[in-house]
Amino acid sequence: MKKILGISILLLLLSACTPRVEVDHRMHEGYIDFYCDDSYANILQQQVFVFTRTNPGAFVSMTTSTEREALEALLADSVRLITMTRRLSKGEKNRILENQLNCNETHIAVDAIAFVVNKNNPDSVLTTDHIRAILTGEVTQWSEIFPGSKLGKIQVIFDNRNSSTVQYAVDSICAPDALYNGVAAVENCMQVVDEVSKRRNAIGVMGASWVAALDSAQVPVRERVTPVRIKKSPDAQAYGPFQAYIASAQYPYFRSIYLINTESNNGLCTGFTIFVAGQRGQKIFEKSNISPARIEERVVNLKDEF
Repeated sequence: MKKILGISILLLLLSACTPRVEVDHRMHEGYIDFYCDDSYANILQQQVFVFTRTNPGAFVSMTTSTEREALEALLADSVRLITMTRRLSKGEKNRILENQLNCNETHIAVDAIAFVVNKNNPDSVLTTDHIRAILTGEVTQWSEIFPGSKLGKIQVIFDNRNSSTVQYAVDSICAPDALYNGVAAVENCMQVVDEVSKRRNAIGVMGASWVAALDSAQVPVRERVTPVRIKKSPDAQAYGPFQAYIASAQYPYFRSIYLINTESNNGLCTGFTIFVAGQRGQKIFEKSNISPARIEERVVNLKDEF
């Protein structure tokens, strides 16, 4: 009995000497505004949902915007957390640092620009040269690409005039030429789906995450429009804007997504960023149509005999 009592006292003394690890509740409680580009907002909304359910004291208000609007809000210090499809320029970083704020860029996912056509369009395979010619206005008729086509004039529809998809088209597809001034723009990606589904001659431009989404009537997007498969050359294999081909770079129009966090302490912006970049957040991207920034290796053991 004395021996047991002595061990108990020793354990109590050891536990009293062990320093307690304090949890920083600032990273899991509070309220923040968060701006996200519409071209992949459906997936980031899932991240917000899981994070706030895991942390009941956290309130994350996600505003769907264009990338330009998000950046302007960040530089004006109206918000301290946004998503972007590029890193900040040196001048943009300097403006943030002048406000005595931090400037942290975290790579969270790899997205892609998807092209979609009407379900009644028989031609859903294009080359990168075709895409460039369409977006620069070098080609304006479907018959110029597919002789004998009766679809007439090609109508290009973007998700928003100030969206990151337009910027990608300008910088990464059309340059050094300009984007064709005959293209049209709506307000968001689901409106692209709506418009393309009504027009046989249309080709829509939007974020790849929406290809696997449901519309407001819970109808899969792929039942309403057809994703275009792209060839890097006429003799190459065609690949669609799907996660496996985005991750492997076989689909050519991919881009990185970053969380830009400017808060000067370890608050809720930092907590949310850690979550999205961590294992649980990356798993959410794995279940979507875009690729996580960090892909965990899977080891599969194969037996020679069954």
